Amino acid sequence: MDHKAPPPLEARAVCKSFALRGRTVDALRPTDLCLPAGKITALVGRSGSGKTTLLQIVGLLMPPDNGTVMVEGKDAWALGDNERADIRRTSLGFVFQAFNLLPQHTAGRNVALPYRGTARAGAQKAAQLLGRVGLAERVGHRPGQLSAGEQQRVALARALVNDPGTVLADEPTGNLDADSEQQLLALFREIADEGRAVLLVTHSDTVAAYADQVLQMSRGTALPVPPITEAGTATRLEGQA
Repeated sequence: MDHKAPPPLEARAVCKSFALRGRTVDALRPTDLCLPAGKITALVGRSGSGKTTLLQIVGLLMPPDNGTVMVEGKDAWALGDNERADIRRTSLGFVFQAFNLLPQHTAGRNVALPYRGTARAGAQKAAQLLGRVGLAERVGHRPGQLSAGEQQRVALARALVNDPGTVLADEPTGNLDADSEQQLLALFREIADEGRAVLLVTHSDTVAAYADQVLQMSRGTALPVPPITEAGTATRLEGQA
């Protein structure tokens, strides 16, 4: 019998509430999310709509109150802390708006830091990935010597150092100019075409138009919407703030 492989990442009915000033706030209502292999998913919505909460739950940074997060077929929140940390390190790659590079380290060292293996192999892998993102000559540069676009490409290389099946990016183009944004989006497309799942949390219509599927957060729930186009011929996403 031919068994279909599970998606790299899938959330089922995850929800999260917080206590605020004596009352309960439903930050995330029961929500499903499926990130298919080889596809880019854009998650959009107003500030406070639940995007960050959902990202932290599927990124294994915050436990849901209920629901499951399946990473490559494993129920991640049912595992112990060490097993879950291992999944987060090897199966998930993170890219952040603020880059989160260590200023005292070179680009090569920043990329190699999460690597599971020897220091020598990590340095080789970092050099390879920096070459791939067009920064072969910047291996020895520190973040302060790089442009915003270059720093974000270093951050993407770091996210790929352990060959994760899923890349999660939180507003990855928010600090970039138009040219750097296009460079980064082309790289996201390349890594999706290799079979990875890519999630882009974004306020940008340009980024959303680049995605294969678009989900909009509204009142703590992610809902599919028609993909938009650069020409604006499809439904425009509401609630961009």
